[in-house]
Amino acid sequence: MEFENFINKTGEIIGIDLTKYKRTQMERRINSLMRSQGFTNYQDYYHKLKEDPCYRGKFIDHLTINVSEFFRNSGQWHVLEHIILPEIINNNPVPKFWSAGCATGEEPYSLAIILREMFPNVRPTILATDIDYNILATAKQAVYKERSVVNVPPLYLAKYFVKKGDSYQLKQEIKDMVTFKKHDLLKDHFFYNCDLILCRNVMIYFTEETRNNLYRSFQDALRPGGILFTGSTEQIFKASQLGMEAVASFFYRKIS
Repeated sequence: MEFENFINKTGEIIGIDLTKYKRTQMERRINSLMRSQGFTNYQDYYHKLKEDPCYRGKFIDHLTINVSEFFRNSGQWHVLEHIILPEIINNNPVPKFWSAGCATGEEPYSLAIILREMFPNVRPTILATDIDYNILATAKQAVYKERSVVNVPPLYLAKYFVKKGDSYQLKQEIKDMVTFKKHDLLKDHFFYNCDLILCRNVMIYFTEETRNNLYRSFQDALRPGGILFTGSTEQIFKASQLGMEAVASFFYRKIS
């Protein structure tokens, strides 16, 4: 009961509905963070979060994870590049893409690199959103450690990044292709008529009911024939019940 009270009250002050997240994962992460900051009970920790914006920021960063890298699960990006994107662009020469839960920006920037490299004459709209202002600020800077670019093909790394010390700065021509906005998947309006929505390694943190509701919202946000690209642990087993069909592993087309 103490934990339920904590997440309800804390959710109000940070503006995130914590009841939609998986209980076991969230409780484990919160308890770990509390201990690392020297707190032993939820009441004291709640009061600290309420009075100190610095602690609130660290809490949100820790809870929302924000782990990413360029071209994560490279085989899936190969499918996107050679099968999904050519079909999308053939149907719509001015496509609209949405990277939902973009974290530090590796995912939408990976998409932008592919589009610049493979479809240089296409002028897409790429919207990237996340719930965390601090993470979005990092994404806009587009400076990455080597671990984030380990899967970037050497040609792309040389062409679209500038090495600075032990970091890599993404070039402005790719940065300019992506627009970042704050967005809460659980309460904000979705963006519509999307040709492709990427929401990868985000849904695993939500309850099953919340996941299904979000998948329905993504289906609504896609144009007819649009594609939802999910993470490698987020296979949709009853896609037809959500108005979608699998076209490849982790790619789902809107059918209604």
